[in-house]
Amino acid sequence: MFDKTNLSILERFLCLEQFEWGDIVRFRDDLLGMADAPYAIESLRCLLEDLAHRPGKALAFWGTSRCFSPEQCSALLKGLGDLYNPCKGRNMFPSPLSGFTMAREENVFGGLIRWLRSVKRPVIMVFQGDVSLSFLGIGLACDYRIAASDTIFYNQGRDLDMPPGAGLLYLLPAYVGLGRANSLATRSTEISAHSALKWGLLDEVVTPSELDQTLQTMAVEVSCFSPETLDTIKQLLNSRLPDFDTYFTIETQGLDRALRGRPWEKLSNNGMGDASL
Repeated sequence: MFDKTNLSILERFLCLEQFEWGDIVRFRDDLLGMADAPYAIESLRCLLEDLAHRPGKALAFWGTSRCFSPEQCSALLKGLGDLYNPCKGRNMFPSPLSGFTMAREENVFGGLIRWLRSVKRPVIMVFQGDVSLSFLGIGLACDYRIAASDTIFYNQGRDLDMPPGAGLLYLLPAYVGLGRANSLATRSTEISAHSALKWGLLDEVVTPSELDQTLQTMAVEVSCFSPETLDTIKQLLNSRLPDFDTYFTIETQGLDRALRGRPWEKLSNNGMGDASL
């Protein structure tokens, strides 16, 4: 099955589990470090190509309680700050290296979203723990979403003066409407799993101990369509979305402008706020 993928390159960032009902790609805590790892992005592309060759079977992406956390996002930004610091005093803008690193990160998730919206397999995202709100965009690109009841989505961009990345605003208006999408992105500080379920952003919210069984039950339930029918459904749904390339060009440019404000200098241990939806 895996003619193209060198899984050893990706083992720091994810692992693959295969079952009769489908496959699980389990993200590891250091997933966001993929942007700086040699050959990791190309290996991820190869893995996605190989996974596409098992049509009809469900596929799940399962995040750890930390891989999308505000702490991991802060670590990424601090790394960008370290790239900037050698230039401090000589240039008022971030080092070109920091912009390049962020562009690579955007490329990873932009490519993943494009693949998720076209692959002829039902795809399920499993969230747990603390999740930076931007990465809800990866889940919205999937066909279905499950979250542990203790999952909290944090709007870190409010504290850092940064627009959401990872394709969140590409899909969020399609789920909740323009007004609610704007409110979530600009006013909310954190969103509980139960609130996200109420707003239609999640399909199931269960206790952490129930995640495995809920995933298997859903995977069997949603594998009833042929790859051709599933492809037709996805294409029809995608026809209502904005142009993909235009969106990600604007998103990447916006994040690059935000980096000029040196958001890593705004990081604090309690910079998430107290209010919640």
